[in-house]
Amino acid sequence: MYGSGLLANGSKSLLLDVYQSGEACTTARPLVVLVHGGGFEIGSKQSPPWPSFASELTDQGYVAISIDYRLIGDDPVPSAEFQPIRDAILNSGVGPVISNDLQAQADAIASSIEDATKALRWIEDNDADLCVDMNRFAIWGESAGSVIGLHVTYGLDEYSIYSPKPQVMINYWGRFIYDGLMDAGEPPLLILHGDQDDVVDYSFAEAIKTEAAANNIPYAFYTVTGARHSFGEVPVRSLTIDGKTLLQITYDFITAHLESGTPVYETRSVPLNN
Repeated sequence: MYGSGLLANGSKSLLLDVYQSGEACTTARPLVVLVHGGGFEIGSKQSPPWPSFASELTDQGYVAISIDYRLIGDDPVPSAEFQPIRDAILNSGVGPVISNDLQAQADAIASSIEDATKALRWIEDNDADLCVDMNRFAIWGESAGSVIGLHVTYGLDEYSIYSPKPQVMINYWGRFIYDGLMDAGEPPLLILHGDQDDVVDYSFAEAIKTEAAANNIPYAFYTVTGARHSFGEVPVRSLTIDGKTLLQITYDFITAHLESGTPVYETRSVPLNN
């Protein structure tokens, strides 16, 4: 348990799973924090394919940590520290994303951002026990998990909210709830999105790319033409670019930023049926 989160009636224990190699800790290892999707309504730290990704990361020498967070059905309440983010969501003019109740929607999104921040703080406080190097960590999310990861990575400074800053962000079919969060010098990112996404419109991926470019933030942008939303629609284990699967491209991008190698920043498209 990394903490607890307020609910309209009580609180909820917040849990995470730690994946490690089992070998003795002689040197702190790079870390990848995994954030599941599910529209802020469903999903958990054990939702497929995250456990398999986590196991593969440990085989590559990483510690992987998959987190749970409060969902809209929990009736979450953001703490005072994160209420400015809730208010920014409400004032952004964004319409229904997960609920027609815009107050409940803003509470859920802000609370999930709070929970991810709380998880990162807990990991930092326990880094020696976990054998992780907080100067070498990535956040990897999909859908709602990418929304969370993007706002934690780029959107807390505006509110003077402290969180450990990742060295790289992996965004699978996510979006910013509101724009203008990126600043020069912030972490590079990988963007993967289907151009027929019927849940998070492809234009949101293009907006992230545009904002990153405007702030000289390095990025790799991969479009899957003909693909819609979710791992079921974007087969990252089989789609390839130059002989590498999208999943391997993701692993290589993480490794280049956390360990060694030259990051590949590029804009490419791959057809769904390649």
